Amino acid sequence: MMRGQVSSAELRWLLPASLAVLLFASLPTLYAWHLADADHLFTGFVYNSEDGNSYIAKMRLGAEGEWLFHLPYTPEEHRGALVYTFYLLLGKIGASLGLSLVLTYHLARLLLGLFLLLTVYAFAARFTPDLAIRRLAWALAAVGSGLGWLLMLLGLAPLLGALPLDFWVPEAFVFLVLYNLPHLALAEGLLLWALLWTLDSFEQGSALPLLKAGLAAAGMTLVVPFYAGVLAAALGATWLALSLSRRRILWRQAGQAALVGAWVAPPVAYNTWVFTTNPAFREWAAQNTILSPHPLHYLLGYLPLLIPAIPGAVQVLRRRERGWLLPLAWVLIVPLLLYVPFTLQRRMIAGVQVPLALLAASGLVGWFRERTRAWRTWLLAWAAVAALSNLLLVGLSLVETGRRAMPAFRPAGEIAAIDHLARYAAPDEVVLSAYESGNLIPARARLRVFLGHGSETLHHQEKQEAVRRFFDPTADDRWRQGLLAQYHIAWVLHGPAERDLGAWDPATAPYLTRVYDEQGYALYRVLLLESRP
Repeated sequence: MMRGQVSSAELRWLLPASLAVLLFASLPTLYAWHLADADHLFTGFVYNSEDGNSYIAKMRLGAEGEWLFHLPYTPEEHRGALVYTFYLLLGKIGASLGLSLVLTYHLARLLLGLFLLLTVYAFAARFTPDLAIRRLAWALAAVGSGLGWLLMLLGLAPLLGALPLDFWVPEAFVFLVLYNLPHLALAEGLLLWALLWTLDSFEQGSALPLLKAGLAAAGMTLVVPFYAGVLAAALGATWLALSLSRRRILWRQAGQAALVGAWVAPPVAYNTWVFTTNPAFREWAAQNTILSPHPLHYLLGYLPLLIPAIPGAVQVLRRRERGWLLPLAWVLIVPLLLYVPFTLQRRMIAGVQVPLALLAASGLVGWFRERTRAWRTWLLAWAAVAALSNLLLVGLSLVETGRRAMPAFRPAGEIAAIDHLARYAAPDEVVLSAYESGNLIPARARLRVFLGHGSETLHHQEKQEAVRRFFDPTADDRWRQGLLAQYHIAWVLHGPAERDLGAWDPATAPYLTRVYDEQGYALYRVLLLESRP
């Protein structure tokens, strides 16, 4: 078998294996849909519901004809921008097919998850003809994780101010991407292809691989702009390693890498312009700070791969295999990326599990194949241990799903109230509610909310305090009217979450009129019409 080629026999193994991984990653979601009933409506997300609802809200904008994205989780008027085009387009596709937005989302998750899994195998096949290394590298990337399961069982989580990496950083592990994030599946797959095709252009000098690399890089950047930094770092480190190995500056390869970079420059420049000149998007970016945890978390998260990757890297260096310089250089450059002064530094880990798994597989196969006849059993055992955190994640999700608790499930009364708003409120009117309902409202109705998302609600902390004060019976009524007028709030939702914030009864306010009251949820129309344009 030649390096870079994937046989039909391999595909007959790979396709069922990939579908099995996707089914395993979907078990909690399928179980939740099975448990849903008239009193417990499943929102579509058993993991990270807050962001999941925001993705559906973005899809709703697209489904209703928008091409520019506006923040639905904040009341401030602002200019739209061509960002989150993936979800806007996905919403349009779902609407054209007559599918629900949530079903469209999960179909995309499955299809793009399959694309990513096939791409991971193609990446491994590019560097080795050894079938055992290919399959093990794919398995370690597809279901591998770290030692988070051990920290959880020992009661050491959270550690150093954060949960184990295995359970909350999707950029770090392929399985977490498969679990819930179709846009990352597409972006990571395109990242891998951009790197592979650029490497082909380095070796062949032909234009076609370079064109394919540029197109893949541009597509990746349109989906997730900051992946351009990962691509640039991996290519730059690879070019430097190749130049050092050949003891001369490789000008042709430098030019090819620059041409790939030219494809990502326009979307990167546009995003930079949007997030620096648009006040709303600038504030959103300032709140969306995603810093790296303590380095120990990365060490524990990747230890099952790091241990065998070291002998794998040594083998590569001893054999002077220049073809392996890409995975080696990528793995070595990432620790530097994770702590650069950048608000999204944690996300620079994106994709590195794949080359790390390849080096680990090479080290494991080389070690066990030479020392024991039962080497395949040892490889399987190592892969199983590497997958324990994901087994624990799915198991805990199934247990939690069985409780039919919020936020995955929402009470029928809340859904009915929001659906009433969807029918009778004008598009983009602003609703004030507690955070929990505010997170769901834009996913089910073309409305904006005063409070509902950690980063997409501008001045989130101030608004959270304002909502608490709004339902506090000791608050000044003139202040309430001023808040409603200032943010052009048209509706107030009053349900259990709002009553938990305070005992104030909106029915006593002359500037509110109750238009709906069912199953413990009431909707009030704001009468301060003269304060709004």
